[in-house]
Amino acid sequence: MTHFPVVLCLAALGAAVPAQSFLSLPATANPASELPNYTLLPLMQVNCRVQFFYTAAEVGMAQFQADQLEWRYDGPIPQVGYPGPFQIQRLRIDIGTTTNPMPGPRFADNLSQPLQPVFDGPWTFMPDPGSAFPHPWGGPNGSLAFPFQAPAAIDIPAGGWLVVDVRMEGNNIANFGYSHAILDGAPTSGGVVDGNLQLYGQGCPVAPGRPAASLSVSGTRAPGAAYFLSGQNLGAFAPVFTVFGLSNSHSGFGALPFPIPGSTCSILTSIDYYGVATADAAGFLSANQPGSAMAVPANPAFAGVQIYSQLATLAPSASAFGVAVSNAAAVTLGSFQPLGRGTYLVGNGDSALAPVATEVRAFGCAMRLRTL
Repeated sequence: MTHFPVVLCLAALGAAVPAQSFLSLPATANPASELPNYTLLPLMQVNCRVQFFYTAAEVGMAQFQADQLEWRYDGPIPQVGYPGPFQIQRLRIDIGTTTNPMPGPRFADNLSQPLQPVFDGPWTFMPDPGSAFPHPWGGPNGSLAFPFQAPAAIDIPAGGWLVVDVRMEGNNIANFGYSHAILDGAPTSGGVVDGNLQLYGQGCPVAPGRPAASLSVSGTRAPGAAYFLSGQNLGAFAPVFTVFGLSNSHSGFGALPFPIPGSTCSILTSIDYYGVATADAAGFLSANQPGSAMAVPANPAFAGVQIYSQLATLAPSASAFGVAVSNAAAVTLGSFQPLGRGTYLVGNGDSALAPVATEVRAFGCAMRLRTL
């Protein structure tokens, strides 16, 4: 026989515990099934920052409370390499919303208000254990399920996005050889369409008898994306100015090209914007420095715009002005097309602290939120 006081206590306890359910994203891609693509960000990187964006339609509702986030691996694929576990020195997950109508390549500009930190600390995870169709939410041994420090209240504004911002430092997966840690997801149509590039002109050496300074361009040349300048033969540890202009025929110096007196150097672009970076011991400028980036807002009005670029390095032996310059690049920006589904990814696979993304994709990572 059940005692009446016990029934009352059990009923009171049950009433105090909120009912839990789940939201599986992206909702219109049928996330109950295996999705047709994947992302290497974040878990296949040593250091990484990635922002995942979902509209209310792709979340399934606009208002809810969540207390856990779960990913799953892409499948079916065989187990490869070291079986794990792997260690992340610091993993931080923030969640919230933004009214920004379209994410772009600058992480800070994508956020209209601060997000809520929901997880911050070291983490241990297991790699893909082998074929499954689809893999379970939360991954092997729960290592892809991240309990929140406190529940997050979400209210996605009209025309806005749910944002999940992940910053990861010191993932040791690369120390053990290749293993799968590839997250499931679905691409969609639209987004950035790359433009084109043409190099022109000649650089000059930092000192007599040295090779001429030269420039290279990487990244995506389009509205809503970023491209990056790199170079070589710029002088050991030299400060380098990354110059961007809107004309290759006129500048504040006069008509272009403008010869630098006492040298074989010529200014090949107007100076409408510049960044500052540093060459390494071999005189090489890497493309992953913030000062080497040209980040273009996700505005279709910038489609077809031409931007000219050149590198200028401090080199006392090069000219009376103490600078040497590279050849130049003429970039014609591509376009930005409307998205077929309300999902997007903005990421940098080199650094958790990078201000500019190296990758933007019309993509929705498979994600499940536990709700209250």
